[in-house]
Amino acid sequence: MLSPLSQLPPRKIRDLTREFLLAELADYFHAPPPGEIVETHYSLWRCMETGLEFCDPPLPGNTAFYEWVGGFAGYYPGFRWEYGEVARILKSETSATPDFKVLDVGCGKGDFLRALDFLPAQKKFALDLNETAIRVCREQGFNSFCGTVEAAIAAGFLKQGDFPVVTSFHCLEHVSQPVEFVRELLRATARGGKLYLSTPYSPMSFERDWFDVLNHPPHHMTRWNLAACRKLAEINGVKMRHFAPRNRPLKQALQTFRLKTCGPNMHMPRATLLKNLLLHLSQFISDWNNLRARARSHDLGGSDLILVEFTVP
Repeated sequence: MLSPLSQLPPRKIRDLTREFLLAELADYFHAPPPGEIVETHYSLWRCMETGLEFCDPPLPGNTAFYEWVGGFAGYYPGFRWEYGEVARILKSETSATPDFKVLDVGCGKGDFLRALDFLPAQKKFALDLNETAIRVCREQGFNSFCGTVEAAIAAGFLKQGDFPVVTSFHCLEHVSQPVEFVRELLRATARGGKLYLSTPYSPMSFERDWFDVLNHPPHHMTRWNLAACRKLAEINGVKMRHFAPRNRPLKQALQTFRLKTCGPNMHMPRATLLKNLLLHLSQFISDWNNLRARARSHDLGGSDLILVEFTVP
């Protein structure tokens, strides 16, 4: 057993049985999942060099898993903080050159590419493994391909080293071989170009008190932090800088409180929330203080998200 990022022996954190994961998925989505969507028992391990957490076996969710979770409203977020942040960076720094174009890998239905309102559709390239999502991207006028970067290059859809900017948001944590995945993305990135990646920053603020099944296998193969991202950049020979949204411990405390009192994907009317807060005020204040302390000692000021920029030499 080896970490994806290090030759040092990792440390086992816990076992995640198939039955436990199915029960957690049922609780998360408030519906009984088909048994075939979790194929095996997993264990969770920690890299002793970087703190990266990873699962064994590295078996991602199957087609049935993603069909099931993807069928619930709210699974696809529509817009993410990093879409706006990367759009701002690109608009201010790089988009003036005539050959500028963007490749988004794991594009979904094109939410990020739509955020690049300063670019014409023919300068936007979309890759995803979901044919339905790619069809939606084609309808928006994006250059679209269903498959991997390697397959797109082999098919002549992409040229190696042709893109000044490549993006892939919330994909890295889903793949079984993160180093190889990034190398594939860098194959499409031009010299001097930039690759943008985002992932959850684990453990997230609420995971101290609540198990997030969607930040574990079979949904997420890996759980990232700043040291792990830096090691990933070092292995791939690229320069790195990172970004994170502003953190608000009070908002995180409210989110944690909702999860602990009524669970995920449940609406709590404001009056009920206030009543419950009054009943459990001392616990809420304790959670808030813990999250404020976390923010002071945290690499990203307590953020639950990291965005990294890799620059190709």
